[in-house]
Amino acid sequence: MGTEVEGIRVLLVDDHPLFRAGVGQRLREHDSSLEVVGEAGSSEEAQEMVGRLAPDVVLMDIALPGENGIETTRAIKRTAPATAVIILSLYDDEQYIEAAVEAGAAGYLLKTVEGQELAAAVRNAHDGDAVLSPEIVTKVFRHLLPGLRGTTSSDRQHQLSERETTVLKLVARGATNKEIAMATDLSVRTVHAHLRNIFAKLMVSSRTEAVMVAVKEEVLRLEDVGLSVAPRD
Repeated sequence: MGTEVEGIRVLLVDDHPLFRAGVGQRLREHDSSLEVVGEAGSSEEAQEMVGRLAPDVVLMDIALPGENGIETTRAIKRTAPATAVIILSLYDDEQYIEAAVEAGAAGYLLKTVEGQELAAAVRNAHDGDAVLSPEIVTKVFRHLLPGLRGTTSSDRQHQLSERETTVLKLVARGATNKEIAMATDLSVRTVHAHLRNIFAKLMVSSRTEAVMVAVKEEVLRLEDVGLSVAPRD
């Protein structure tokens, strides 16, 4: 007898009803366990529905009437920290991506994402994994490169253990918690515990922010996130 897949409650936030309908259809086609429990067309509606419906995951556009999606994400994470928010946007500018991560978003995907990848991202975010596509990650770190060269470590208390550093390197490579557990011969529960310790030591609230801070403060090398640095004259 097979194990029943846990249902995930999803809220769609976008000011275009046809786009919301299309996203809902794609989610249902690729994962029947994803349940769209509501749709919102503005920041105000989104915040009200999060409080009333308690979704597990919110798919959030940036361009909303009133407060934008990044400010809405920040507001949702203040009132419902357990709710994962994925930004689903047309914009791939570095400042939007970094602002979204800083606001507490679990991930950032472009609206060109395939349905199967989107459905997988929703489940991964619900499981506590980061859902930045590889091209987005590369774009962010390429943008950070000039500021990263020649930086020195701050006074932040971030002495990671050898095991925590190994886990963070795998996070930087885009591995999910299950993949990290398999690679390190740990349980998923233990991986979660290591991530909590890493977040506390780096004083961050998300996987992506942890990697960004670790690179900035030389806890990780650029090579650890899959980037090479050209020699300087």
